[in-house]
Amino acid sequence: MIRAADVPDISAIEAKLVKLQAALSGDLPRERRLRRWSEFIRERDGHRCVDCHSRRRLSAHHICRKSFLAEPQFETGNGITLCSACHREVHRGFNARPDLSLPVDAQGGEKLAAMERLYSILTDDAVERGLMRDDFYFLSDELLASFKRMQGYDPATYFPGSRIEQAYLILAEGELGMRRAMAEANGVPMANQPLLPGGLYLVRPESAGQPRQSIIVQTYVPRSKPSIK
Repeated sequence: MIRAADVPDISAIEAKLVKLQAALSGDLPRERRLRRWSEFIRERDGHRCVDCHSRRRLSAHHICRKSFLAEPQFETGNGITLCSACHREVHRGFNARPDLSLPVDAQGGEKLAAMERLYSILTDDAVERGLMRDDFYFLSDELLASFKRMQGYDPATYFPGSRIEQAYLILAEGELGMRRAMAEANGVPMANQPLLPGGLYLVRPESAGQPRQSIIVQTYVPRSKPSIK
C-alpha cells in the first residue's frame, strides 16, 4: 500500500522529463545532461531509495554501467534511486573500466545478478505506484538486443512485459551456451527459447521412432505491460 507521502507527483515528474529531453536535444556538456538525468530519476522515484526506502543521501544509479555500455547512460529505464548504503553495496568490488576482450562479467564488475535484481525491483516499484510508462522507464531496442546477445539469444527473441521487465527477464536467463552444454552432457535435447522464471523443461521420451524432444512449459505471468503516455 502506498503511503500518502509516496503518491507520485505526475506533473513534477513530467516537468523533470521535459528538462531532460531538452538537455538531450541541445548542445549541452555531458555533465549537464547527466545532472538532468539524475534529477529526473530521483523525482520519478519519489526522492527515496527504491531498495530500502531511505530518504537520506540519495543518488541516481546507472543500472547498466556507463563504462560497460555508454549508449543507455541517459535512458530513463536505466536509472534507479539508491541511498548511499545501497549504492555503495552495488559498487562493491571491481568498479573500473572493464576489459571487453574478456567474457562478460569475468572481472566481476558488471554484477549481472545485481543488474537483474535492480531491474526487477524497479519494475515492481513502477507497477505499485502506477507509473509504468515507456517515457518514464525507457530502454532502447539496442540495449535490450545487447542484453540478449550477451546471454546468447538472437536479438529478435521475444520476452514479455515492459522494457524494464524485459531487461530483468533477459538477465535472469541462464546463459544459452552453458545451458546447451549442460543439456548435451546429459543427453537432453535443447530448446532454444527462453526459460522464464518458474518455467519447466519437460523431456518427451523416444517413441515410435521419434527422437526425444524437449518442451518448455512457461508459467511466468508478466508484472507489467508496455505502456505509453
